[in-house]
Amino acid sequence: MASTSRCASVRSRLAAGLLGIGLALLPAIARAADAACPAAPGSLHLALKDQQAALAAASGDAARAAAAGRLGGTYLRLNRLDEAEPLLQQAAGAAADRPTRAAALMDLGRLQWARHQPQQADQAWAAAAALQPDDAALALAAELNRIRLVNEGQRLTRLQAAAPRAAALGSAAERARHLLNLAAQARALPGGTALAFEAYEQGRRQALAAADRHDQARLAAEADDGLSSLYEAQQRPEEALRLTERGIAQAARVQAHDLLLNLEARAGRLARALGRDDLALAAYRRAVEHIEAVRSDIPVQYLDGRSSFRQTLAPTYLGLTDLLLQRAAGTRGGTEQQALLRQARDTVELIKQTELEDYLRDRCGVAGAGGTRGGSGAAAYVPPPGTAIYYPIILSDRLELLLETDQGIERRSVAVEAETLRQQVLDYVAALRDGNPLRARSEALYRWLLAPIDELLARHRVETLVSVPDGVLRLLPLASLHDGRGYLLQRLAVATVPALSLTATPRPGRGPLQALLAGMSEPGPVVDKLPETVVDGLLEPGAPARQVRGAARSSALRQALALPGVKQEIESIAKVMPAEVLLDQGFTLAALKERLRTHRHPLVHIASHGVFGDSADSTFIMTYDELLTLDGLQALLRDERPGQPPIELLTLSACQTAEGDDRAPLGMSGTALKARARSALGTLWPVSDDAANRVMASFYRRLAAGSAQGGTKDPVSRVQALREAQLELLRTPNRQHPFYWAPFILIGDWS
Repeated sequence: MASTSRCASVRSRLAAGLLGIGLALLPAIARAADAACPAAPGSLHLALKDQQAALAAASGDAARAAAAGRLGGTYLRLNRLDEAEPLLQQAAGAAADRPTRAAALMDLGRLQWARHQPQQADQAWAAAAALQPDDAALALAAELNRIRLVNEGQRLTRLQAAAPRAAALGSAAERARHLLNLAAQARALPGGTALAFEAYEQGRRQALAAADRHDQARLAAEADDGLSSLYEAQQRPEEALRLTERGIAQAARVQAHDLLLNLEARAGRLARALGRDDLALAAYRRAVEHIEAVRSDIPVQYLDGRSSFRQTLAPTYLGLTDLLLQRAAGTRGGTEQQALLRQARDTVELIKQTELEDYLRDRCGVAGAGGTRGGSGAAAYVPPPGTAIYYPIILSDRLELLLETDQGIERRSVAVEAETLRQQVLDYVAALRDGNPLRARSEALYRWLLAPIDELLARHRVETLVSVPDGVLRLLPLASLHDGRGYLLQRLAVATVPALSLTATPRPGRGPLQALLAGMSEPGPVVDKLPETVVDGLLEPGAPARQVRGAARSSALRQALALPGVKQEIESIAKVMPAEVLLDQGFTLAALKERLRTHRHPLVHIASHGVFGDSADSTFIMTYDELLTLDGLQALLRDERPGQPPIELLTLSACQTAEGDDRAPLGMSGTALKARARSALGTLWPVSDDAANRVMASFYRRLAAGSAQGGTKDPVSRVQALREAQLELLRTPNRQHPFYWAPFILIGDWS
């Protein structure tokens, strides 16, 4: 469909404490450092506080160096690498005794490995071993770490040579630690399964012979964890389950939550495979309890690039959700069914929260956001009459639909496989973005996603549907779906929330609206700071500006990235409400900081290029002179708005989500969270200047008319204002196609 586009199209293990210097590099050191979580700290965060106090109280260089080494090691285990490094360097260079220096060097090697600096890591481990050449345990620890640095073809031979050295160490606990380390490396290598089995078995025997009872139980549990994982991979569920239950018994003796969460999750998977659903449900429930006990200690991303959300948390939460829904389906309603459905909904909330943490690479900022209910607790928010909360849950073999109203939660199930649904949604969204005919696809998706709850929506007289979308459904503007008679938009208003537990409690009524309007119709020096990946994301393939180099590049990019409709958009909004305007040269990062610092603006509207990618690292907004990242936005608002109330509405006009990436819409949710905004209004794909101007002007006009300043007793809600603006465009000749009105979505507080 021809139009003037505003923007170019945009194309296990958990981290555990190291068990002493005998244990080699863990695979779960996070790549990026997370801030400490002040609430519900895990054991590592508790240790951190004690060690900070010990360092502050230490007297003398030797004592301070030793305390610095211990504190640096804990920072490393918490993935706070920048804080760990100077402390570990201090200990490695100034500690009086060689064991302390060697331990610091081993941790420095792990830190360099976490930063993908293998040469420096190898040097640190070699230096540690050289400090105590007669220490066989230390020498083997360094060797096992260094084996990780050689090419895959040599690793198994090196591990086989190291096995007799591990078996010959002095204490049973040391033998166990090194054998388990060796087994964990061997199992990941082609042809290494036999060595892994043997090392795990030997390691368990040595663990049970250890004199230290705490070490004995934990090491035995680690061995059973590894062995049961191997049996599970070989599809031997009965044997795997027996070993898993044996490991659970050992880990429970020392309350090793980090081991128990994996063991219980595996018990759930195996019991379900064996048809023992009662046992599976109990195991999954315990696994989630263990996750919540140490969640602040779990890194967002593992060293090898895997995310803890995808590898550990989501499969466990989803396994519990699946079983709860199946159990609810087998009841006849009443209190028991409602309790099961509430548990399922609360577990889905945990999935949504941890996925946003994964996107933002920030565990604690998301957990402290605050919302309507705790992620794993009972609901504190009851939708008012006329409002329903909608949870579509994608499972491998079916689609589950939960609808929560003031009367409780009701469930419907649709027999459609996840991959079939995903492909249909992607095909439909691609047709939407291109303005192609799509009625057949739209009606097919309606039959899966909305037809099963049509009767519920009618019975409860729902006027506002608040969707908590799952996976690929985040790309789908629900209001665009057609039932054969009309679009969903024509029947009710649709809002989106990333999770109800992360959404500010909706509240009726608003004070006077005053806006900060920032727009960039003509880019400035920021174009010289755009990385190539950003340029590729903003420009169409074959665009002339892609080919230009040298002095002409800036001029070509400014021309290609101009947004001529922004000036008219800003002017239209300024006519309907009091506003300060930052336009083009006036919309610098410094000017934005100054306005936010000196004035209170309940509404912040940014009309500029922005892209939401698959993570916070690939998400940005352009000011006239700088790129504003999500971390930059958070720092700006934290520094410049101390003590001020949250922004009521953050509008991101001309921003867009990366095409076909179902995580990209999380960028809008993350931006609202980082900006401390109750709501965010954005677009899923680039829209025409005419459509954007019409929708934005109509939306703000309705908001302004319904504000307290306008004297209206019952102001129009944000989601209803957006719906009316979209309907107005839908009734406009040549603008009926959802391409024009469907991409506008409201995220967060819809009131």
